Amino acid sequence: MISYKDLGLLILFLIFSGVGVYTFIMLINLNGILKKVKELLEKNMSNIEKTLDKLPSIANSIDDVAADVKTGVSKVSEAVEIVGDTVSETVLSVSDGAFEAVEYLKVIAEVIKIFMKTFMKK
Repeated sequence: MISYKDLGLLILFLIFSGVGVYTFIMLINLNGILKKVKELLEKNMSNIEKTLDKLPSIANSIDDVAADVKTGVSKVSEAVEIVGDTVSETVLSVSDGAFEAVEYLKVIAEVIKIFMKTFMKK
């Protein structure tokens, strides 16, 4: 007859055996992946070295581009502000001109009314 202790030990042994087999398979797969990575690195080592050599100049270029973009944005901002001011001044000038034109038309209309009243009475 098997005791509960023996059954528990058997179950633990089977679990640990399964975990061990799974770990072994996982290590074999990991070893294959590492071999492929090593081959890839060996094949492209010259390109990687060239890229690493150019990396500081690339970083400097990025800094220069960022500075140019910042300068461009500030110039565009100034231009937009100037255009906005000019448009505002133009709108004020046009509205003043329109107001003056309306006043002239009112005066002309009054003069016409006076002439009409004067000539209509006779």
